[in-house]
Amino acid sequence: MPVETDLKDAYQLLYDKHEPLKALQRYDGILKQYPENLVATIYKAAALEKLYFGSSDWHNGQTLENSRDLLGNALILAQKRGDRSKIALVYFRHFIHNFNSKKYAEAQTYMAKCKEYGYQDDTLPMWEYQLQRKLDKLAQKGVKVEPAKTITTPVEEPKDSKQTTEKENTSTSFATASTPKFRTDWYQTSNTVVLSIFTANLPKNKECVTLQVSKKNKRDLEMTYPIPDASSEFQYNLSLSHEVDPENIQLNIFTKKMEITLAKLTKVNWRTLEYTNESENVSTFQQPKIGSKGTSPSGSLGYPTSSKKSIDWSKVDLSDDEDENSGTPDAFFQKLYADADPDTKRAMMKSYMESNGTALNTNWEDVSQAPVETSPPEGMELKHW
Repeated sequence: MPVETDLKDAYQLLYDKHEPLKALQRYDGILKQYPENLVATIYKAAALEKLYFGSSDWHNGQTLENSRDLLGNALILAQKRGDRSKIALVYFRHFIHNFNSKKYAEAQTYMAKCKEYGYQDDTLPMWEYQLQRKLDKLAQKGVKVEPAKTITTPVEEPKDSKQTTEKENTSTSFATASTPKFRTDWYQTSNTVVLSIFTANLPKNKECVTLQVSKKNKRDLEMTYPIPDASSEFQYNLSLSHEVDPENIQLNIFTKKMEITLAKLTKVNWRTLEYTNESENVSTFQQPKIGSKGTSPSGSLGYPTSSKKSIDWSKVDLSDDEDENSGTPDAFFQKLYADADPDTKRAMMKSYMESNGTALNTNWEDVSQAPVETSPPEGMELKHW
């Protein structure tokens, strides 16, 4: 069997079938016959990483050290060949290794190196964004993370590598993270929080997604899955502002987004999705009811949303003596539009028209930034005629 076929099968075991142990065995077999096979060396290290983080039997320092040593050997092989694209790939895998190990200074340096060598991958902006979030969180805690000054390399880089006008490996500055190729939105009810992740790099199916909330603090959410037709993973993690049920998580995948539904442990109104210093300042969740006179603590009716602009629903008045059609949704939105300010009207019209009637947004600041995507109801798909 050609080595290319073995490499392809091993890669599918590692990323598509989520069987890192079998992938490790396959890569071992390849390296016995071809000790200097660069691809097998790189992804054997990745298989060990997955076993370290995913299996209690492999969760020890030796597993992680073996993975790191393999990446060091891979860098030697890539440098001997003088292939900049392969050197860039090895630097990127070094970044992943250090990021997952929470060594953010080293990860920051390896990110800069893989970009320096022209690494190309659709998920690179997402990884930059995730790294910057980690660095920002540490900065908020007063922890200053300096990039590693040098990267130890066992051999000199090939002379035919691209020359630079400045000295390399003396100090590496980290470029500001570019806009990630995904965005998020969320809303809440009295019992649940729904998080939407919009991305072009959706998983093939639910089965290939690892989604969990820490059972210890019931706040840390992590999601990973292999990017189809790519050599990297999509990772998303955050610390939620309040506790949720780790055993009650739902995931739905649509044409342009993923939707994660989390069950609240307490019926409180979340001020933010992600944990901040003000997260503990909560109020009991009060769902507005039609015809009720209950108000929010500020004295006006409110509805939980991630929108930056709040609407005082107590000012939207549909009097009881209007005709019988006044209770319909159309009448409600007509009244809302009629009483709205000019910016709100513009936002409502633009969002409704551009989304083909599937979205209605009252915040002109949000709507004016970009076209509003069509979001068909669950179970339905958009078709162009």
